[in-house]
Amino acid sequence: MSIKEVNLEKLEKLSLIRIEEGDKKKIEEDIIKILKFFEKINELDLENVTPMFHPVESGKLRDDIVEDPMGSKRALMNVSTKEGSYIKGPSVVT
Repeated sequence: MSIKEVNLEKLEKLSLIRIEEGDKKKIEEDIIKILKFFEKINELDLENVTPMFHPVESGKLRDDIVEDPMGSKRALMNVSTKEGSYIKGPSVVT
């Protein structure tokens, strides 16, 4: 799969990040490596393999600890686009 199919600009817009021009080539190479890895997985014969729902048999890594929520002021502290007390993201319907 080529990076043109992935469309780095669209990923940049949807993830609300700005990728510096100098970093784009490295990110494109990394995405291509990841996609090639998944293509290798698709080549495996998994017909008689039982699917796992969790990689750890117990399905639980730690106890749930009830904590105070972050609060909207702190959550919105570094958000570039917000509307009232909500994070405003791009439209994902194309």
